[in-house]
Amino acid sequence: MSIPNNITSAGKALKKKEGQVNIVEVSPRDGLPAVCENLSTADKIKYINKLSETGLRKIECAAFTHPRLLPQGYDVEKLIEGISKKPDVTYVGLVPNEIGCRRAVITQIDEILVLLAASDTFNKINLGRTLKESLNKVLPAVLDAAVKNARSVRVYIMTAFGCPYTGKISPEVIPQLLQKLSYMGASEIVLVDSTGMANPKTVKSTIGTLLDLQLDINLAVHFHNTRGTAIANCVAAYDAGIRIFDTSLCGMSATPYGVSELDIGYWNVPTEDLAHLFEEMGIKTGIDLEKLLDCARLAEKMAGIPLPGHLLSAGPASQIVQIPRHLKRQQMIDQ
Repeated sequence: MSIPNNITSAGKALKKKEGQVNIVEVSPRDGLPAVCENLSTADKIKYINKLSETGLRKIECAAFTHPRLLPQGYDVEKLIEGISKKPDVTYVGLVPNEIGCRRAVITQIDEILVLLAASDTFNKINLGRTLKESLNKVLPAVLDAAVKNARSVRVYIMTAFGCPYTGKISPEVIPQLLQKLSYMGASEIVLVDSTGMANPKTVKSTIGTLLDLQLDINLAVHFHNTRGTAIANCVAAYDAGIRIFDTSLCGMSATPYGVSELDIGYWNVPTEDLAHLFEEMGIKTGIDLEKLLDCARLAEKMAGIPLPGHLLSAGPASQIVQIPRHLKRQQMIDQ
């Protein structure tokens, strides 16, 4: 049985210099549990359902991790069951291993997400096993369970642009991983800049090399804003041919390994900021920005604090504002 794949091959689709981008929302899985503590299952369902109305076409909504390791995920099956699924939205669930995958495929999850790292050291620290073990044991079992249950598989390659513990990744590592994962049957590969080590130059170089392989696989990027370069890296990735971008509403994020903890988890690219930027550049996202901002307001309400991200406070660039009274008086004096 072949893995479902609704998007044309990377070699053709991603080399188009124009056309609509696909923004993948990761906040229900990544940022919301870390930033908005003690949420009820109903709150999580309401948030995901509201996101589903914005025009987003893929949402990472849950993690099938043992509650002992991720207490916030105690209700994952109930959460997935409660989602009012939209036929044009793909709902993604993270799994750590075959057991997690078998839990996921008996729910209404559409796609399986699994993690590995280009850095063996990072793989050991983050996942508790070597990269070789991930590739030879965990991933084949997950792919087998997913394919037998007609689920596509999305794979994160963490530390794709560098590891905080070992430095730069050898140039041949990422292309080799991409070829292996494509051969194994993954449908989408996400290059993750785990601790914000990428810059536009390395982004263009890396992506150019990977797209030249012309593999029949979708390629996405997931940048962290640790050093303030994430949005610039997204634009560089677009220029290089990428059309799939992972983001999180208001930038919400759990704390990645290898970075200093913040008062508010804010490492991801804010969905509303990137969607607005692309639309201002004439690049269609298919997203209703006002509906997306309503989701951001809901997230702030659930968090009980103002959340990072620029668009909610600044408004869109097309917004015309009134001249403040004190400046109007200054104009009269100057005249």
